[in-house]
Amino acid sequence: MKNNMELLAPAGSFPAFEAALEAGADSVYVGAPGFNARALSRDFTMAEIGSMISQAHGQGVRLYIAMNSLVKESELPAALNALSCFEKLRPDALIIQDLGLLYLARSWFPDLPLHASTLMSVHNSMAAAELTGLGFERVVLARELTIEEMAEIHRESDAEIEVFIHGAMCFSYSGLCMFSSLHGGKSSLRGQCVQPCRRQYSWLTKDSAGYLFSMNDLCGVDVLPELRDAGVRCLKIEGRMKSAQYVANTVAAYRMALDCMDEEDTVQEKILRRAHVLLDDAMARKRSSGYLLSEQPGQAISPQQSGSSGRMLGRILNLRQQQGRGAGKGVTLELKLMAQVKTGDRLRLLDENSGKQISFTLRELEVQGQRGKVGRSGQRVRLSLQGNLKGMKSYGFQGSLFKVDVGSRIVAERSGRKRSEKLAARKVAPDRSKVESILASLAWGPGSGKSRSMGKRKKTQEKYGKRHNKKYEKNQRSRGKELPWWVAVARLGDVCQRLPVRAFRFIVPFNRDNIGQLKQAGGGKRACETPGKRACENPKIKKQQAKIIWQLPTILHERDLDWYRQQVRQLVVSGFNRFQLSHCSQYGLFLDTLAEEEYSRLELSGNYSLNILNSAALLGVSHLGFRNLLFSLETEGDNLAAALRGIRKQVSGAKRRLRKTEGRGQRKKSRQKMIQVGLYVYGRPPLFTARLASEHFNYQQTFVSPRDEQFSLEQRDGVTLARAALPFSLLDHQQELADMGVDYLLLDLSGGPIQKEIYQLRGLLGQGKKRIEVLSGNFSGILV
Repeated sequence: MKNNMELLAPAGSFPAFEAALEAGADSVYVGAPGFNARALSRDFTMAEIGSMISQAHGQGVRLYIAMNSLVKESELPAALNALSCFEKLRPDALIIQDLGLLYLARSWFPDLPLHASTLMSVHNSMAAAELTGLGFERVVLARELTIEEMAEIHRESDAEIEVFIHGAMCFSYSGLCMFSSLHGGKSSLRGQCVQPCRRQYSWLTKDSAGYLFSMNDLCGVDVLPELRDAGVRCLKIEGRMKSAQYVANTVAAYRMALDCMDEEDTVQEKILRRAHVLLDDAMARKRSSGYLLSEQPGQAISPQQSGSSGRMLGRILNLRQQQGRGAGKGVTLELKLMAQVKTGDRLRLLDENSGKQISFTLRELEVQGQRGKVGRSGQRVRLSLQGNLKGMKSYGFQGSLFKVDVGSRIVAERSGRKRSEKLAARKVAPDRSKVESILASLAWGPGSGKSRSMGKRKKTQEKYGKRHNKKYEKNQRSRGKELPWWVAVARLGDVCQRLPVRAFRFIVPFNRDNIGQLKQAGGGKRACETPGKRACENPKIKKQQAKIIWQLPTILHERDLDWYRQQVRQLVVSGFNRFQLSHCSQYGLFLDTLAEEEYSRLELSGNYSLNILNSAALLGVSHLGFRNLLFSLETEGDNLAAALRGIRKQVSGAKRRLRKTEGRGQRKKSRQKMIQVGLYVYGRPPLFTARLASEHFNYQQTFVSPRDEQFSLEQRDGVTLARAALPFSLLDHQQELADMGVDYLLLDLSGGPIQKEIYQLRGLLGQGKKRIEVLSGNFSGILV
């Protein structure tokens, strides 16, 4: 069988790009300037990207643009300029995650091919199929899938599939990690992750510490035939922040492995050994097959050593902080080498007492008192690095030095600068008139316009998604009144609890436990046997039934899809018509299961896990049939206010255009409803959402960070969740949120024992004896 899998290489610099071409990559991906999910020291310019597209196409290689960062409201005009430039440059595809970018691209730049980023957490065939229906030509699957699950996704959907085959692994599902943002203000969804999963943590009840969540690197070079048989179209190498030598070695290793797949076993084994040697030289970090062969891989984490540590060069014999200011400040290390090192290598210094790490590029090396470029195993060397110890103590320092990347970065930097200088005068300008027309049609400027369809599903969903709950509208606040409270609970029975607020809606997890409770209370299948019968005979739960919203989980494994389809059908027939979706594709459960009349009665809401951060995304999801939506948990207050102004202007502009073009009778029939926007204002949201349930995890126990922050670890509905001990709260901002135009507030009581959560909530609402310390995320700060 001929190999037809595409080998996709990363490039964060010109030398890395050229190395990928020379080593045999079929395609290369680079970051969009200002909008890519990697904090590179320098973005490519549009002219540089155009130069790379021309060079790649001249060699028969495809070039993709990773425009996969979430976009703030203030950044939308710049995003439109970028899309306009890419329309001119004609890359082979854009890789995106932001639903606002999807809406803008499909509406006004329909000729730009789109790929769904792994940050969209595509982990089942329904998500792959629905995203294809929305206009994505390819989906990049979540890293947490086995080859068997990939094969089933390929069989059950028409999606073209891309998977990560090599490189760094996150502990949390990509797109569902809130740790870096809520505990540091730097969003992993915007390329600024501070990698909290790489830190050393300790268990509060045990005198032990380790790298509990630091994943070893992924390596799939040994299972390429199985991936081909599973229907995988493209193999992606992670590493846009890696050196050109890393890219060269890694691409070469996978190129030779791909090209020998149909050779005899003895030939394959010989070539695979050579491939592993190249990979060893490329990145001296521990590797495993990740989730490819197992849902619970035993070698995914080595808690005694950080997965990002690399190859150990030796223990530090002497460390001295040099005196000086600014650029003159530096650190000198002395050690006896256990492996070769050379100038240009990327190194990491580990303080074993505090767990802190410093990464740097080696620029100066002394071997036995003489300056040199290479130090070999067994030699005593002195290394110099610029900067400071970032809180590490030089006196009595105990630690080790690791090599984490190889190659002459210094030479590469000079080579890249030369090419950049040649292209500095070349400019790629957007189509200003087109961009201004789009801004006007979105009511961000004067004028009007009409947008095209977001995708194949739009007409169906708009047809059956126009009905809006009238009772909800009647209960909307007037200025100065308390906003409606939505309350999330962990168990169905918790809707009967006495709360310190009047709940307008209850959000109940849609899981087997709660469906079981419903059936025990007299609902479920027995209720479905009598059409029109209310689902619950328990008087306390029945009293709250009209308020209940069933929330789908963020992760729906492929094997569970049929069960959810069956339960959706039973709930709807039993009288439940409100559901909250935790992934933008989950409406597929309803479109594929229900009759048109049944679908038209639904009220679909969106969870904050849809990662909506701008008004274009709000507009896009409203066209998908969502009536209510929780805005991004990561947002700043100013960004939320701007997005709400943006969506109101757009809806008002649409109404004005209708008044000009329709008669009175038509106007009443086609009146546009504004999506209701809520905000999560209290709870303990998951910081990590992961598939791994490692043997070294102590569930229901507290773990502590190097900063003495406390967190809990739990397993719920088949996923591992980490939560902060302190609750997240924006309750002090209620009036400010009302003035912005927020429509409802969510109180999440599902993160701990219900009585404890109610007690803490009472205190924060001023009904208790004492207030507690809280976290407020980025609301009053700046999200980067």
